Amino acid sequence: MQRFKKWLLSIIKNHKRQEIIRERANQLETRANQLETRANQLETRANQLETRANQLETRANQLETRANQVLDFHLRKITPQAFLEVVEIHLSEHCNLSCFGCNHFSQLAEKKFPDILKFEQDMKQLFDITKGFVKTFRLMGGEPLLNPECKEFMEITRRYFSKSAIWLVTNGILLNKQKEDFWFSCQRNNVEIRPTKYPINIKWNEIENLCQKYQIPLIFFNNAEIEKTSWKFSLDPLGKCDNYTSFTNCSMANHCIQFKDGKLFTCPISAHIEHFNKFYRENGVKAVFEISEFDYIDIYQVKNYQEILSFLAKPIPFCRYCKVLEWKEVGIWRKSSKNINEYLMNG
Repeated sequence: MQRFKKWLLSIIKNHKRQEIIRERANQLETRANQLETRANQLETRANQLETRANQLETRANQLETRANQVLDFHLRKITPQAFLEVVEIHLSEHCNLSCFGCNHFSQLAEKKFPDILKFEQDMKQLFDITKGFVKTFRLMGGEPLLNPECKEFMEITRRYFSKSAIWLVTNGILLNKQKEDFWFSCQRNNVEIRPTKYPINIKWNEIENLCQKYQIPLIFFNNAEIEKTSWKFSLDPLGKCDNYTSFTNCSMANHCIQFKDGKLFTCPISAHIEHFNKFYRENGVKAVFEISEFDYIDIYQVKNYQEILSFLAKPIPFCRYCKVLEWKEVGIWRKSSKNINEYLMNG
């Protein structure tokens, strides 16, 4: 009996011990599963952090690239060019379109063409100074094809600048109405047709066929799929803008050089503000933006090419009127109402 009791107690004791062992094993297994789950969570979090780190690194690289681009943009503004890369010349002050906020003020301009004899004299003088080192001439306006002597201006430009690119910058409205001598002149003088595409009805297929027929390059601004949008170029009549900020942030300064009446301007707004002043003065508006002799350089008064290039790489007094940091795209192209608020910064 005694042996039986010992045997039974032993069985009971072993059973309890096995249950404790099983319970402990279950606890350890549960803990192991928890640890494995936690490890997976940590691995997932580590992957997320690594992905985020890569995203931040990519963003940092993008910001660095952008900062370098901005720095390069600003440095290019204040660094004299090796030679004039772009010279823009109005063959017509007025236009057959009336664009909202035109930065050449062509929708406000009266009908006017440059004197062709004076133009040839100026081009000869420019050649004598530059020795022909001008990369590109943009013959434009306004609308250059309104000028009945358009082809003569192209020929004079090519006569003095045999190696420069010559672009005819046009809205295209009158292109398929040109006579054959115009196309032969473009061909002979290696003139490129450079239209801006507006949301208006133009028979581009006819124009493309004409350009192919006469082997004239037809190259659209912003490529052929993008139509013109409207911009608001805000101006401050009080002239309280910082000249350096306006100049270094301006997309046109020391890039869209204007050649007009023997003078070179660093941008179109300063070169053609006369149309704004005249139009609104005649309509009883007092806002007038002054142009001084320090806002341009006269090619008949300079000593050499470097003097021109240095002048164009500096802010001018007129920069005080341009609220460049508020310039913005305002949507699809639209016609001008000729309201002064198209330009005034609070309009």
